[in-house]
Amino acid sequence: MPEKPVTSSSNLPTAPIGTPGRRRWHWGRWLLGLAGLLMVLALVAPHFLDPWLRRTWEKQVSEKTHGQYRLQVGMLHTSVLQRAIRLSQVRLCPAAVVADTLPRIRLDVAQLHVTGVGLLALWRKGLVRIDSVVLDSARIEVLALAKRPTKGTEKPVHEQLPLNIKGLNVGYFGLLHTQANYLPNTPSNARFQRADLAAHELLISPAGAADSQRLSYAAAWSLRLLRGHAQAAGHQVALGSVRLSTEDQQLQLDSVRILPAGPRQPQQVRVDLALQRLRLSGLNAAALQRHQFRADSLLIQRPRLTLTLSARASPNKPSPATAYLRRLDLAHFAMHNGYLRVAGTAEAPVIRSIDVAATAIHFASGSVTDTRRVFFANAWEVALGQSQATVAAHALTLGSMHLSTRAGRVALRSVRIRPPGPGQGKAGAVRVDLIMPGLVLTGLDAAALQHQRHFRAKSLVVAGPRLNFKPPTQPPPPVWKLLAKFLRRFDLAQFRVQHAGLQVGGLRHSPEMQDLNLTAQGIRIDSLAALEPRRLAYARAWQASSGLVTAPFDPPYYRAAGQRMRLDTEAHSFVLEDITLKAKYSAMGMNLHKRYQAPAINLSMTSLAASGLDYAALFRGTGFRMARLMALNPVLRIASDGRGPINPNLSKITPETMISLRAIIDVRRFDIRNGNLYSWYRSPLTPIPGTMNINRFNGSFFNLSNDPKRQTPATPLTGRATTYLQNRCQLDAQLSMYLLDPQGRHRVWGAFGPSSLTIINSMTEPTRLVKFKSGDVRRLRFELQADRKRVTGTMWTEYSGLQMTLLSYKEEAVQKTLFSRLKSKAANVIVIRDENPRKSGELVAGEMTSTREPRFSVFTLWRQGIVSGLFNNVGIPQKLAQKLSETKDEGPLPDARR
Repeated sequence: MPEKPVTSSSNLPTAPIGTPGRRRWHWGRWLLGLAGLLMVLALVAPHFLDPWLRRTWEKQVSEKTHGQYRLQVGMLHTSVLQRAIRLSQVRLCPAAVVADTLPRIRLDVAQLHVTGVGLLALWRKGLVRIDSVVLDSARIEVLALAKRPTKGTEKPVHEQLPLNIKGLNVGYFGLLHTQANYLPNTPSNARFQRADLAAHELLISPAGAADSQRLSYAAAWSLRLLRGHAQAAGHQVALGSVRLSTEDQQLQLDSVRILPAGPRQPQQVRVDLALQRLRLSGLNAAALQRHQFRADSLLIQRPRLTLTLSARASPNKPSPATAYLRRLDLAHFAMHNGYLRVAGTAEAPVIRSIDVAATAIHFASGSVTDTRRVFFANAWEVALGQSQATVAAHALTLGSMHLSTRAGRVALRSVRIRPPGPGQGKAGAVRVDLIMPGLVLTGLDAAALQHQRHFRAKSLVVAGPRLNFKPPTQPPPPVWKLLAKFLRRFDLAQFRVQHAGLQVGGLRHSPEMQDLNLTAQGIRIDSLAALEPRRLAYARAWQASSGLVTAPFDPPYYRAAGQRMRLDTEAHSFVLEDITLKAKYSAMGMNLHKRYQAPAINLSMTSLAASGLDYAALFRGTGFRMARLMALNPVLRIASDGRGPINPNLSKITPETMISLRAIIDVRRFDIRNGNLYSWYRSPLTPIPGTMNINRFNGSFFNLSNDPKRQTPATPLTGRATTYLQNRCQLDAQLSMYLLDPQGRHRVWGAFGPSSLTIINSMTEPTRLVKFKSGDVRRLRFELQADRKRVTGTMWTEYSGLQMTLLSYKEEAVQKTLFSRLKSKAANVIVIRDENPRKSGELVAGEMTSTREPRFSVFTLWRQGIVSGLFNNVGIPQKLAQKLSETKDEGPLPDARR
């Protein structure tokens, strides 16, 4: 078949060229027309929209407030292209009278700029996006609050949005250069000169309210406030500046000042606070909405707080902070250089230079208390500077204090307690005067102290205290009862006092101690420890040593002292060294001050040592019990003056005195080693004193006790002693004395010699005007029995060559006179037997008989028996010998002017 000719495409029918071009031009014209229309609307609409918006807003404000508020807008300009609204000179003014359902507020805003409004979302009443809302140079005045707020005001903000839109999403909200005045001319008011508030990504919608990471709908807030002032609750508050940034998680307050305002009310607590700076870092502001406070650190610098408490105690109310907070977490808390003063109380404490630091503070309401924490923190460090207070009318000052709960350590420095002045304080109350350079407590379990009321520590060391202590007139309750108000139990492993000075006042025999060193082991104080027999004053053991110990004795006439003291309760030992007892007056001075005859006694002793001492009985006040008591090298000097009346009081140095003692005294063995007695006596006959010495006294006494279980007629006090008269004549004596016999019956027997009788002339010649011219005693034995009425017994004296001389005192000298010579001759020839055994070989015994004078000691009674027996043994008739032994020296008191 023949091929068809191929025709060119140009020959095919074609559409007119102008048809598709006209269509494209048709839609383009529409687009250009629409754009032109929008431009025309954008240029022309504001001329109609701005007045309409102004009228609409002013009308809505008037309608919403029922004509009680008036909105004035000085200038309003909208920009559709920029989706912005700019207002200036905006004023919201209340009417002359505002209903009590609305607050009375005045608002002036210089500039209000709203940019980036989502018009389409606004048209659809959806979530409207706004780039920024900025109010500049605003002034807000809250003149009065609503007394009866209308219903619905408690609704959240996102439920009160205008035009029924679903929400607002504001990229930036700023309230700049703002001034505010809250309730001026009222007791509670506030104002600030400038504030800049900004919010970022402010989402006012149900989703924004439910977002736990947002704070008041915003992702972040920042605030800068300058020079704020407020007045409330009778106080004025001034703030230098406040800076807050939730994005940086910081809050800072500078130059805070709180001052009382107006007259003080009786139940009002007044606060005077000056705070340099408060800085809070790492603050999780969003958690505050959930009643949770979380932050990294809180720093308070230089707070100075003065509290004036109310005159009447107010009932305990929960703290607003604890009522609001459900949880608190603060990693670190610090306060530097604080000051606290509390007025309105008797204590009136003042604390300076306060530094406090705490770590890991945690509080959760309703949760189980963590007993490992101390006041909700893992650890506290507290340092106090110079402080003062008044406690029980005592002025207390403190140089410094440091507390570390982590280290369990408390240290005090320069503690001073001053007692009340004359006429101050409670009558009969305790008085304390204390200087304490330092106190250190280690091993303190602060958590147990807080949660269990259990004080537990390893050691307490008090260094160099000086204590002057006057006990109360009425005995206080036991220590455990005093502490029971604050503590359930007190445990201290070791208590030490170093180089202390102690003075106890208010007592008849108030002691003083120097360089006291005291150590106690295992102290426990509670009701059970008070009953535990192994404990002594609540401790398992005590050790003490001291320097000089002094105390008045029979004040004001004597003062006792010991240069060193040691005690050990575990070893049951006590030693007092270099003991002295010194009389304040001479023998004549004693008579003049007491108005009767009283000896002046001076004592010195190398040591007084007790072993096997029952400290448990001593501490519990049930008696003085010991295995052995030793007096080493005692030297006793007795000076007497026979001028003056006899002491009218009954003597206390008698056997029967032991019955009347309230305390039990039980000494199994009492040893005296190398004792010496020096007696000095001035009789009314002559001004020349006589002397008599007893030297090298060594004796042991057994069962010195008034315990009825130990002191019986079958087991009385017994003793044996050896001494030397005038350091020349040996005397051996023994004693048997039932100390609980109401009649005071006892026996003494012994012997002395050989010696010359002339050794006693130093006493008899000036005091009795009798001189032994000669006479040698080969041996003298005696046995005496004594009771409350008399002394009786027998004496056997073997002597020879006895000659006596009777003297006279004339022309201020003891001498022989014609009359005394005659009396001496007659006595030697007629009365005195010059030897015994007699010439017949018979050993004549002397009868010891003398009546007891209850005003004299038992030693005087023994001396009377010895004198009466000796006089009768040498030939003096028994009646005369008894009379001579009972002679009492008595005369007018001496003239003090001589």
